[in-house]
Amino acid sequence: MGRRSRGDGSVFFDAGRGAWVGALDLGRDPESGKRVRRKVSGRTKTEAKDRLDALKAEKARRGTVGRQDRTVETVMRDLLAAPPRAWKSEITVSVNTRHAERVIAAIGKVRLVKLTAGTVERDLLRPMAQAGLATSTIAGTKGVLELAIRRAQRDGQVGQNAAALADVPQGTRRPSRSMTLEQIRALFASDLTAWWRAYTLAGVMLGLRPGELLGLRWEDIDFAEAVIRVRRSPKASKDPSTGKLVLKLEDLKTEQSRRTLAMPAAVAEALRSLRTSQAGDKLRLGRYYTDLGVVFCGHAGQLRWRQNVNDSFKKLCGAAGLGSDWHPHELRHSFVSVLSDHGVDIEDIADAAGHVNSNVTRTVYRHQIADKVTKASAVMDQIFGAGSGA
Repeated sequence: MGRRSRGDGSVFFDAGRGAWVGALDLGRDPESGKRVRRKVSGRTKTEAKDRLDALKAEKARRGTVGRQDRTVETVMRDLLAAPPRAWKSEITVSVNTRHAERVIAAIGKVRLVKLTAGTVERDLLRPMAQAGLATSTIAGTKGVLELAIRRAQRDGQVGQNAAALADVPQGTRRPSRSMTLEQIRALFASDLTAWWRAYTLAGVMLGLRPGELLGLRWEDIDFAEAVIRVRRSPKASKDPSTGKLVLKLEDLKTEQSRRTLAMPAAVAEALRSLRTSQAGDKLRLGRYYTDLGVVFCGHAGQLRWRQNVNDSFKKLCGAAGLGSDWHPHELRHSFVSVLSDHGVDIEDIADAAGHVNSNVTRTVYRHQIADKVTKASAVMDQIFGAGSGA
């Protein structure tokens, strides 16, 4: 019998482990110079040989064999230790870290080579849906796991990306709503401070995003020309000296987002009242007031965190008799709905909302866009007259 060729592997009984072991020699690591071997085991010689054959098939297919000892937790920790450059925002890092910790808690101990799409679905994704988490959160968690395994694939640690093959179950989804005219009027008629009156009026009448509202500066508002220039939004970043998250104003990313809007008279009046109120705050606080020139700032002039505004808005709506399950972004939904119901063209709504095109408006606000074409009807009435019998 001839000598076994290198790459054929070997099968032997390990008395210490009480099991049959299959070993495959992959040669020397080009960086360390150490010999690399991959091992599998089985209760019988046949079982060990079958698993060794699987290793050889993987080597023939991929040119290498993934490590057998790597766990899901290992690759997740590797990802967090060296996050991709695409994770620019500290908030993005924080959110994805929560996704990673969720993966580790559920399937962290599973060896990567044993991980299957079924395991990902059964032990990670479905329990998240059953716990009432949103579909976007479930998809985000799956995405972080998929990215970590993709890196392991790149480094020859595993062959198949089980996360990529897993299906995302339907989680909870709270549909965005728009306020009716009656609800909007009830909100405006409630006991609002100068800050909240200006904020809600600008949200409904201009359709600004919550971040765009909080990024407005007084220099962006031209009372003489009755226009508002939308240019910035506050973003969180890590302070290098303290390591804490801080807010900074940054320019909006797209040309469509950076827009100039005609300012309704009611908004201008509310903003003038707010400016007067801020002037009083400056006098009262003196050197303790940080004047950043921001319109919707905190009581001492500082940038406001969006989550704090969200929480206060819920209470505001509850006090107005609308219920407390409202989000500031739904002021923007209400803006789209009111314009659509009153016959404003979808292209004009898209421009005002800062969308790339009207297809985005139709997709994002499909429930707020009136299912009718009003302009043609209005033109016919003007030409022939209502009830003309023509």
